[in-house]
Amino acid sequence: MKKRDDGFASQIRAHPPADLHAVAAWILSSSDRISREEVTLLKLIFQSTIYLIWKERNACIFTSVSTSSSGIHLALDRLLRDRLLSFSASPPAGPSLLSLYFASYRPP
Repeated sequence: MKKRDDGFASQIRAHPPADLHAVAAWILSSSDRISREEVTLLKLIFQSTIYLIWKERNACIFTSVSTSSSGIHLALDRLLRDRLLSFSASPPAGPSLLSLYFASYRPP
């Protein structure tokens, strides 16, 4: 049996669901068990993933060009880093969302 690579979200919670509808429900149900910052980060990862899937779908349909899974993974990482740079830390002394992302992400 091949081990599934859960990527970003598995660093915050072990064994996140693979189905998009289940992921949305999982994020909503996780809000009482994890910090507000972690929920925000999970929502941003989910939103960015959906955006990149949509973008990849359009590229395949209209240009017949597809991106490798590692290319999409790198695009997701870049998109998240760029977006998280615009957020400031919630409490002045607390960690920023970018710091939380770096603490929970291991590059491939």
